[in-house]
Order: sequence, then structure tokens, then C-alpha cells
Amino acid sequence: MASSAALLPERRTQAQRREASDARLLAAAAAIIAEEGYPAATLERVGERAGFSRGLASRKYGSKDGLIEAVIWRVSAQVNAEVDQAIAGLSDPLDQVLALFDRFVDLAQHDVSVRAYFVLFSAMIANRLETREVFDQVQEQFGQRIEALVLAGQAAGSITPALPAAHIAFMLGSQLAGISIEIAADSAEEADPSALRHDLVALLRRTLAG
Repeated sequence: MASSAALLPERRTQAQRREASDARLLAAAAAIIAEEGYPAATLERVGERAGFSRGLASRKYGSKDGLIEAVIWRVSAQVNAEVDQAIAGLSDPLDQVLALFDRFVDLAQHDVSVRAYFVLFSAMIANRLETREVFDQVQEQFGQRIEALVLAGQAAGSITPALPAAHIAFMLGSQLAGISIEIAADSAEEADPSALRHDLVALLRRTLAG
């Protein structure tokens, strides 16, 4: 017979509880932003949406800017983890670039947090939000990731050397941002998601292979 201690739920550490509450608060913030826009994501509403007290988000993040920065960094980590998974096992850097592009567009179409990121990105451009520096850091890091894959593809001969890798990476990043903003604005809602992704990847393959 199992001991009574073995039947008790495992107690979470303080760090685990903090991580769980962060996840709930940031998911709630992303959902509000994606559904209603940046102005609606007040600290009080985020706390209530996450099932906590009205003041918890304020105590954790200090201000709305602090909350938004946390959302941005969490989405960045999530996207990079998804890309890691998408390119795992692919040896050709061109295939890795295409898989990165495809997974990113898929996330823009189906993931609430990524949609929220581009709602915020649009608000940052329109309203010059104080979080611009964080966006710049995230965009620069992801651009460097794309550029490294392009350089590897050029070295392997699978990506055209006709253009500098930095220029290709900038154009790919700009295309991803533009597509994601269109999706966040519901401008691409009539397009079949899988067909759109297939056509985009096919176009990129022909362009990058040279």
C-alpha cells in the first residue's frame, strides 16, 4: 500500500510558483493585447484575467512598460524555441532558413502571443512607445540568427552569394514582420493558412537558391 506521503501532491518551490504566476500573467496580457489592443492591457485587467489580485501584476512588473517588456522577451524566447524545434535535424542551411520562415508564419497565424507581439510592434511604431529599445534588441538578435544561417548557406553553396548575407537577412526579417502585421490586422484572414505558407516557402526557395 502506498504511503500517505507518496499520495500528497509534490510541493512546488518558490521559484516554480513564481514562474507559474509569471506565465499566467504574461499569457493573460498577450490575450488582452491580441484581442483588444495595447491600451486595454492595464495592470489591473491583466491580474484579474490571470485569476490573481488586481495588484499582483503591478507588484511583479512595476509599471505597464515593465509588463510589456516581459511580454516581449517571453515571446522572443518562445519563438526561438519553436525555431530550434523546426530546424532540428535539417543539415542544409537553406532548408533551415525555409523552416524558420515557415514556423514563424505559422506562429503568426495561430499563436496568440506572437499576434500580441505584432500588435505591440505596430503600436510602438505608431505611438513611439518607451519599449522601442526592447523591440530593437529582439529584432536585432533574430536578424543575427537569420544572417548566420544565410552565411552558412552561402558557404555551403545552397544560398546565392549574389547579395550580402546581411541584406538577405534584413529582407527576410522585414518580410516576416510585414506578413505578421498583416495577419495581426486580419488583412490575411481570407487566405488559406497552409497554402499561404507553402507559396511563401516556394517563392523563397527559388529566390535564395539563385
